Amino acid sequence: MRRAFFISILGIFLLSLSSAFASESSSFEFLLIGTGSRAGAMGEAATAVSGDVGSAYFNPATAALMKNTEFSFMHIKYLTDATLEQFSFLTRSGAVTFGAGLYLGRIANIARRGDTPTDNPSYFDEHNFNGSIFWAIKLNRHLSLGNTLKFEKIDLGSASAFALDLGGLYTLTPELALGASVRNLGSKPKFENTAYDLPVEFRAGISYKMPQDSRLKGLLLSSDFIQPRWGNQNSKFDFGGEYTYQNLIALRAGYSNGYDSRGLSFGGGISYQHYIFDYAFIPSQNNLSSTHRFTLRIKI
Repeated sequence: MRRAFFISILGIFLLSLSSAFASESSSFEFLLIGTGSRAGAMGEAATAVSGDVGSAYFNPATAALMKNTEFSFMHIKYLTDATLEQFSFLTRSGAVTFGAGLYLGRIANIARRGDTPTDNPSYFDEHNFNGSIFWAIKLNRHLSLGNTLKFEKIDLGSASAFALDLGGLYTLTPELALGASVRNLGSKPKFENTAYDLPVEFRAGISYKMPQDSRLKGLLLSSDFIQPRWGNQNSKFDFGGEYTYQNLIALRAGYSNGYDSRGLSFGGGISYQHYIFDYAFIPSQNNLSSTHRFTLRIKI
C-alpha cells in the first residue's frame, strides 16, 4: 500500500503542475480520438470499464482486470478525408498486465498554397503517429494501478512529443467500480519557434454491471466526468450503456455532454469463439461528417 500511496501522490503532483502551467492553446489533439469501437459506442464513458484492450486508452489501470491475451485492430473514418488505423495488444505475466499500441492517422488532400494566389494549388497528405506501451498491476482485490508511456509525431513541422498517462481503478464490489486517470502529461511539441501544451485531461468515472442473478444481467452502465486542459476547458460528461446477451451479441449506446461536435453514439458487437467484431457510429453536429469505427478483437 505504500507504493500505491506514493504513486497516487505523484499523480496528483503532476496534475497540479500541468494545471498551473497549461496555456490557453494545445496541440496534438488527435490524441483525443478514442480507440476501441466499444468505448466509442458507449459515449467514451470508459474510465471505470474493463473487459477489452481499448479501455486502457482511457485508463491504463483497467488492463489489470484482463485475464486473456488480446489483439485489437481498428479502423476509423474520421471527418471527410481523415482516417486512423490502430493496432494494440495486451497480455499478462504473473501479476503484471502489459501491452502496446500503434496508431497511424492520415489527413488527405490538404491544399498547399504559397504567398501568390492560385486556383491550382498542389496537394499533400499529413500523417501523425503514436506509439505507446502500458502496464497495470492489481495490488489487492480492490485497487489497481497503471500507466502508459507514449511517443507522438506529426509530419507538419516534424513536431514530436513524449507523454505519460496515469490511472487507478478501485473495485468496491464485483459489480461497482470507480476509476480515475490523468492523460497526456508530457513535453511541449514545437511548431517552428512556438511550443504548445499537449491536450491534458483529468477523468473520473464509475461503472455498474448488474449481478449475475439479476433479471437484468448483462447490463452495464457507466459515466465519466472530464476536466480538460484543451479547447474551451469546460467540464464534460460522458454516459454509456451496454447490454450483452449470452456473451454473443452486445448492444451499446452513449451520450457525450459539453462537446462541440459530439452527442449521441450507437453501436454493438458480435462474438464468435475467440473473435469479437465491434462497431460504433458517432453522429456529428455542426455539419461535420459522422464517424464510423470498426474493430476486430482476438482473444487467446
